[in-house]
Amino acid sequence: MDVASGGRMLPRRHVLVANGRVTAVSATPVQAPSGALTVDGPGVLSGGFVDTHVHGRRGFDVMRPGDVESLSLDLLSQGVTGFLPTVVAAPADDLSAALSAARGNPRGARVLGIHAEGPFLSPDQPGMFPPDAFRDYDRALWRDLQAAAASPICLMTVAAERLTPAQLAELQADGITLSLGHTNASYEEALAAFDAGVTRVTHAYNAMRGFHHRDPGAVGALLDQGDLDAELILDGLHVARASARILAATRTAGRVVLITDSVPPAGCLDGDYAWAGRRLRVSGDAVRLSSGRLAGSALTLDAAVRRAVDWLDVSPAVALRMASEAPRTSIGLDPGGLQTGEVADLVLLDPQLRPRMTLVGGVVRWRRMRPKHCANAPSGAD
Repeated sequence: MDVASGGRMLPRRHVLVANGRVTAVSATPVQAPSGALTVDGPGVLSGGFVDTHVHGRRGFDVMRPGDVESLSLDLLSQGVTGFLPTVVAAPADDLSAALSAARGNPRGARVLGIHAEGPFLSPDQPGMFPPDAFRDYDRALWRDLQAAAASPICLMTVAAERLTPAQLAELQADGITLSLGHTNASYEEALAAFDAGVTRVTHAYNAMRGFHHRDPGAVGALLDQGDLDAELILDGLHVARASARILAATRTAGRVVLITDSVPPAGCLDGDYAWAGRRLRVSGDAVRLSSGRLAGSALTLDAAVRRAVDWLDVSPAVALRMASEAPRTSIGLDPGGLQTGEVADLVLLDPQLRPRMTLVGGVVRWRRMRPKHCANAPSGAD
């Protein structure tokens, strides 16, 4: 079995997990004490995937109290061991109710905190959301949201032009990682926000002022600042492959963070659905408003990893880092992964990088089942 760690692939390693932690990664077989789990066999072992931007899937909705528990179970099949339930701008009572119920299932992927995508965003770049859902920064509202949250709000998407540097500093003082998104900021306004402590960008290129050679906009500021972390929806619809490659090439110290931005109808049959007060249509890999505008994605994080290898011309180890270590460090956590002593949140993948087994805290929480043969199956047509 190969081990992916730190963007490198370590061939033919043996991994020992005991008491919920990685206790050995060795080039030679290791002696397993009673109660330990030895992970071996063909394929690749990686740190578990972390989705920092997910609204729901298969009908489960982060904004509907109680659904985060079911979502945390569903995400295991993607190799996801941790995630940030992502709430959207909504009436204060609805937002508070969603935040107060955002707890995971102990048998599912970990809730590592909450991503608040709004409400301090620009109506000029609403994406799929109604522009009147957004508002200027309100300290009292922010305090109320913090108090309501069952899990800490650790990440907030903000529009640079709707908050002053002092207000950005207030949020940082509360331990919040700030991410630029849904913004019509100019190049200069975006740079000022980065100087004020915004360290990452939400779904790069999307819902932000685009690049023009005489008006670089927020996208130009992102491409010019290689030390920023940048979320990327790698579904082939939100960002052209060439644009994705340019983003990756401009990261000097920053990281590409693969996300899904999946919405509740993702993973459902093609058809019409309702979410966040909007009518959505699922057709294949696309989720759109009736206008044709994209409305989140139907992407899975393991598919994003495979596409990173194919489309960004990176090694499998680097692609796996984009879905595991990079998301964690982008929100202020340690990288996790296959270091001795780390919590054993891991995913075992086959040689095609499709999840075979997901471990949370050293416990197998999901395993891909082999197809069963039917004893009475017909032998074929005459």
